[in-house]
Amino acid sequence: MAAEFKKVIFDNIHGYITLNKVESRILETPYYQRLRWIRQLGFSFYIFPGATHTRHAHALGVLHVMHKILKSIGKSSTDVKLFDPEARDETTTFHRTMRLAAMLHDIGTFPFSHSIELAYINHWRHQSHLGRPKYRANHEVLGSEIILNTDFEGGLTRILKEEGIDPVELSKVIAGNSKNLLANQLMHSDVDADRMDYLIRDAHHTGIKLGIYDQDLLIRSLDIYNEGKKEVLCVREDALNLVDAFLVSRYFWYSQIINDGTGYKFDLIAAKICEYFLENGLSYSFDHLMEKVIKNPNEYFTFNDSYFMAKLHEYLAGRITHPMIRELSEMLARRIPPAQVKIAPLAPTLVESEEHRQDLVKRTTAAVEWLEQEIKALDPEAWMIFDIPMKDVMFTKTMDVLKKENKEKPLFVRDSVKVLTRHDELKLLVEVSSSLMTILSQYRNFIPRVYLAPKTYELLEKKKVLEKLRDLKY
Repeated sequence: MAAEFKKVIFDNIHGYITLNKVESRILETPYYQRLRWIRQLGFSFYIFPGATHTRHAHALGVLHVMHKILKSIGKSSTDVKLFDPEARDETTTFHRTMRLAAMLHDIGTFPFSHSIELAYINHWRHQSHLGRPKYRANHEVLGSEIILNTDFEGGLTRILKEEGIDPVELSKVIAGNSKNLLANQLMHSDVDADRMDYLIRDAHHTGIKLGIYDQDLLIRSLDIYNEGKKEVLCVREDALNLVDAFLVSRYFWYSQIINDGTGYKFDLIAAKICEYFLENGLSYSFDHLMEKVIKNPNEYFTFNDSYFMAKLHEYLAGRITHPMIRELSEMLARRIPPAQVKIAPLAPTLVESEEHRQDLVKRTTAAVEWLEQEIKALDPEAWMIFDIPMKDVMFTKTMDVLKKENKEKPLFVRDSVKVLTRHDELKLLVEVSSSLMTILSQYRNFIPRVYLAPKTYELLEKKKVLEKLRDLKY
């Protein structure tokens, strides 16, 4: 047996994290080192100065949490085999694959995380109407391409193959569409390794305790239920309140910190600036990233937060001629917040049904269009940035939604939490009468965002436009 290989890293959340050979090789590549230069929460550090933590630390944290879960549910290899490069039996390979899925799930992350990804997604939607883009733009597609098609010296595909890991299966696990339901759940479910890390990590670095929960107790409460040939991840019934608390923490974290106000205003400004760069060929197109940039590890390394800020600084130096983009660039660089309109229906609202949501979207769209016309009438140079969300913040999916996703076997829907009762019966969390989720799953938080320049907001107040908005019937 070959000598074991271990690399130990200290993390401020989890303590010591030990990597094996394949993980250590990937850690030292430009693909992974790039994550050191991407902030986990975009521009949230403008509001919470401590929120400068990175995707690099988060991904290592998810690897560590994944390891703890696998140990707890009995799906881990021994440490001797895990850290022996020559051990490649089925159990050890599964253990390594799941740790690598955790480590690499964000390898395609954009600069400033979801801030700049939003720009690429919006640009892709616009270009799709014209039939131009070759690839669907998001970090999952980019990450999958890196894992599957970098079979050259220093590429991730080459390293994975050399270390006995199937890049195709790894990519499927990361995407959540493997044939192995358990693997999908561990990476993509309401209680997965990713969420378990970032809720605690983000709470620690922002100082806001909304995301705190008892991680060790939650992991100890996980179990596996065998349904035929399928293994299903579940939570034991005696931990029902614990999983309810976890889902409530996540709901309020997203509602309060991520989506409503706080740093999101600056994320949206950054996205608007980046859209301008993309529309004018001033930034890498997504097709170019896919076909050229990721094939050059050192060039891909530079596609990080500094890449976007360098573009911003270049145009702040006097080369921007577009008045709106120039003003937004100055606001972003100097941390000048825009004014937010939070008058119904442009305010957060609890969604009670799909019909209610459709009505909210209709009324919000009408209000945005009306306000846009009023602003242009007052000042043709004035701008407005808005975001009508396609997805809402939710506790978990309702029973009706789960049945639509899998009419015959809603228990096999990947994302939903399953509960193992005291009588060894498997149930969906939302059908356990003593769970809060039977009620709370019915509600979602619809959070539209409308931002204006402060001077425009003052003008609207002066001209009584906002009063008219309050009185309008939609």
